[in-house]
Amino acid sequence: MNEEYILMLAQAGISETTMKNSFSQATIERGVDYYESERVEITDVESLTGQDVKIYADVFGSQDFAYNTLVTLKISAKHTSIIGECDCPVGFRCKHAAATLLKFAQENAQTISENAQLGHQDQYGEKEVENWLDSFKTESSDSISLAEISDSTKAAHNNVLLYLLAPADNGAKIEIVSIVARRLKKGGYGKGRAQSLEDLVDGYTSHLNFEHNEQDVEIAGLLYSMTGRGIFYRQNNYVIKGDIGELTLKKLLKTKRFFWLTQELNQPLQWGDKRILGLSWLDTGEQYELSVNVSPEAQESLWLNSFYYIDSNSNEVGPARHPALATKQIFKLLNAPPVPEAMAQKVSEQLVQAWPENEVPIPVELTAEKIHINEKPIADVLLHSAITDEYNGGRRVHLLSLRFDYGGQLIQPEKSSSTYRVLNLSSDQEHQQYLIARDTIFEQQCIEVLAEHHFVSAAKLGLSGFNRLDQSILSESAATALWHWHDFQYELLPQLQEQGWNIHFDDSFHMQIEEADEWYGELEEKDDKEWFEISLGIELNGQTINLLPSLVELLALEKDPAQMRGRILSREHIILPVSEDENNPRWIKLPSERIMGIFDTLVELYDSHALNANGNLEFSKHQGMQLGELLNDPNLKWKGAEQLKALSKKIQDFKGIEAVNPPDNLLTELRDYQQQGLNWLQFTREYQFNGILADDMGLGKTVQALAHLLYEKQHQVNNTQEKRPTLVIAPTSLMGNWKREAQRFTPDLKLILLHGLHRKAHFAEIAQYDIVLTTYALMLRDKEFHEQQQYHFVILDEAQNIKNARSKTSQVIFKLKARHRLCMTGTPMENHLGELWSLFHFLMPGFLGTQDRFNRLFRSPIEKQGDYDRQQQLHKRIKPFMLRRTKEMVATELPEKTEMIRTVPLSGKQRDLYETVRLAMDEKVREEISKKGLARSQIMILDALLKLRQTCCDPRLLSLSKAKDVHVSAKLEMLMEMVPEMIEEGRKIIIFSQFVKMLGFIEEEINKLNIPYAKLTGQTRNRDDVIMSFQEGDALIFLISLKAGGVGLNLTAADTVIHYDPWWNPAVERQATDRAYRIGQDKPVFVYKLLTEETVEEKILLMQNKKQKLADALYQDKKADNSEASTK
Repeated sequence: MNEEYILMLAQAGISETTMKNSFSQATIERGVDYYESERVEITDVESLTGQDVKIYADVFGSQDFAYNTLVTLKISAKHTSIIGECDCPVGFRCKHAAATLLKFAQENAQTISENAQLGHQDQYGEKEVENWLDSFKTESSDSISLAEISDSTKAAHNNVLLYLLAPADNGAKIEIVSIVARRLKKGGYGKGRAQSLEDLVDGYTSHLNFEHNEQDVEIAGLLYSMTGRGIFYRQNNYVIKGDIGELTLKKLLKTKRFFWLTQELNQPLQWGDKRILGLSWLDTGEQYELSVNVSPEAQESLWLNSFYYIDSNSNEVGPARHPALATKQIFKLLNAPPVPEAMAQKVSEQLVQAWPENEVPIPVELTAEKIHINEKPIADVLLHSAITDEYNGGRRVHLLSLRFDYGGQLIQPEKSSSTYRVLNLSSDQEHQQYLIARDTIFEQQCIEVLAEHHFVSAAKLGLSGFNRLDQSILSESAATALWHWHDFQYELLPQLQEQGWNIHFDDSFHMQIEEADEWYGELEEKDDKEWFEISLGIELNGQTINLLPSLVELLALEKDPAQMRGRILSREHIILPVSEDENNPRWIKLPSERIMGIFDTLVELYDSHALNANGNLEFSKHQGMQLGELLNDPNLKWKGAEQLKALSKKIQDFKGIEAVNPPDNLLTELRDYQQQGLNWLQFTREYQFNGILADDMGLGKTVQALAHLLYEKQHQVNNTQEKRPTLVIAPTSLMGNWKREAQRFTPDLKLILLHGLHRKAHFAEIAQYDIVLTTYALMLRDKEFHEQQQYHFVILDEAQNIKNARSKTSQVIFKLKARHRLCMTGTPMENHLGELWSLFHFLMPGFLGTQDRFNRLFRSPIEKQGDYDRQQQLHKRIKPFMLRRTKEMVATELPEKTEMIRTVPLSGKQRDLYETVRLAMDEKVREEISKKGLARSQIMILDALLKLRQTCCDPRLLSLSKAKDVHVSAKLEMLMEMVPEMIEEGRKIIIFSQFVKMLGFIEEEINKLNIPYAKLTGQTRNRDDVIMSFQEGDALIFLISLKAGGVGLNLTAADTVIHYDPWWNPAVERQATDRAYRIGQDKPVFVYKLLTEETVEEKILLMQNKKQKLADALYQDKKADNSEASTK
């Protein structure tokens, strides 16, 4: 048993020792097989609170026949014994009982066991001999090794429980007799009296007045299991048999209270050395009888699972073994009836045929002519298949049977004996006896050749009833086994044939591996035109075979996609089953590169529930774009995919997007990349797709969108579509920017702003306008109004505002009704890939699958496992629907941007405060996690991080009493050393902080220096005036809170950006920086990040780097960092 089962039984109160003392090792192993095959059903459990636990079970054997099994656990303070009864042929301590115990232990209870019975013929004659000879055809038996146990403690009684070994009354068997005798002062024991062991079995031992111990309880249980319930309680003599009998014998000898015939004169029996068992046939005149002798001589013998001698002279019991015959062969011979003289020749012949490799004793010498064969053998291989017996599930197994041809005599030896006898008893010629001198070295070399190619004996695969040279492939998986069969047939077999091996293929052998004639793909559109299903496969001998189910099964064999990829690409081809008919299986060999191309395109196949009831993949029309590489594969014959093929080709090849003329009265000249953006927006609208305009901040996404809407208005007049307004949702800070740019560049577009307390008064007027402008914050409040509207476009500016798909605002926006949708954001993903899914769920629901499937197929492999292949698959999938240009790509006229990190150590009271806060919050967080768990402790964790960050910025930000006495900030001092020098150099500076209160502290210091400045926070009302005072006025420093001014501002007057405190998200910081570094900037820009050393701020910087690498890898063809991208 493995450690898992040992622990499981121990938890149910059954020790490994108890199991080994109750069952043979072979019985336990077979019980494990039955348990693992789920053949056990517990039907009832009784007396759970008493000393006995009775477990009733149905255990299903061959042909689904159920055996009724009862396992009784005898539980005492020091010992648990097991009694197993069953109506199977064995009857007690059987594999069914062992399996029942395991099942009971699994369900937190207790159980066990079984044994084997042997019968004898009472009458003899020719029929009995015939029956005995027939049994050679179905023989099977194994000898069992028995476990030893330690001595038990003695009890303080004058009367002692003893055991006698003696012939039964009828003299036919040896039995155990239990007695109680008095211990004599002079040594030895007095006269004994009969003593039943029933009380020991039942556990009622407190009234017993004789010495006994735990060993006796175990022996009583074993004897009970071999005797049966009714008989056991009325006697003190017991017949032992089988493997349980061997175990009982060992335990009896350990007691040193076990005697031959009587305790009064003899010494206790002891274990003796192994002796030689001899067998011969005795001619009595009319018949032949098998005679047994032991050397050195012994007076009595005992057959259990093997042969034992009893030497009454030396008081020894021990094993007697035949030098040539196995235990099962001896057992067969010992059960032989007397053989009539007329049958002696037949019996001798059949014994030689049954055991051709053994010097088996025979009644008479054979009359057949002896022919000696000394020729060199030829290896002979038969490839075939067989249906295994019911115990092994009745499955088909493909086999290689190795035989050896010695001068025309084909043999399949079981052993490595030097000679082999073959009898030719053909009726049309004289009988012949071939005595073959075997070349065992050659035979072994042949076996080793096969072993090098993964062949092992069928018995090692758990298959019974086969010769040791009936072999099959041993491998860790079915797929690997197929490859071994393939290599054997197509690489090794030709070599073996050249070496002179004979090879035969039986009709039952179905391991031939075929190659596909052609590949096909089929698309079938659903009735709603929004979904379709795909099948993909091969044509083989005129028959089409859908490969998708086989591909899903292949992927399920390996949890790690990277390992699966390596495994597939390690060979030029892979092999797949293409038939579910077990009696006529078929396999196909397919190119590995093509299969990986399918997996890279149809990533959904990695999901275990990917296919519908027809074995096909279902896709939304938006997901169809991912099929580009397959649709345009010239070696794939497609049906029903013409439109999708044409569209896919255009999308995959950006050159397929036609240029459009800028709309009339667009009061600006579009840059080249902006014109390409307009072309792309028109293309996605024309083909009913939606996408993300993901240009860098400052590249004019707004003007591209306005040009697109103006083009739509001018061309909508020419079609039959009902005129509808476009809804633009943007952050509050961008309301003014949209209004200004629309008035400036596209005055023909009528725009209405739904904002402020009186916005609802304009609800009824929106049909008169081209653009309806509102904010994310108001979507939830105006939910009912917007849900009733039909829009031409819904445009989300700074679309990362819906990155949380579960937020109420996102849910409202998802349900908006519009012909077309567009997301605008320079940061489609700020923290994790789930945010990207949310954007595409708004744009094209179903394009990236459900959120759960997306997390399984993309997010977890990429973020947690650093799966580059999966990252590339996602990049390839979203690429046609995301247009992203960076400043480095398109705005070559931009001046240089230099980023620098300035660090300062905390010292003195500020360092002490930081450590105090860190230790205090660490203790609080750990306590919170221990109470609520990690998931429910996020608020406490965030609060701890906030306090640490505030301590780094300025202790005055903290509302803790410990911080009141700390009036120093190392970072603020560094800032105020930098700023005057920069002002003297003629720089204009933007200072960002997340903490409005921190901006107030900085403002106080700037006032002391009399430097003109502007300040923008969430409380600022006259935003435009404040911005103009910095852009065109006298203000040299602009203090901005990250939330209020991180997006939507054009501050090209600045040439220096200082991030006073780092934020978790690098995209947010980058957006803030791009307020200055954008189109229109004509000065080099310097960006400073201020950090305190050896604090949480350094950890934030590391997290920023990880998130940036993940985002870069998504937008570009480059590999992300393998580390997990933590989110915040």
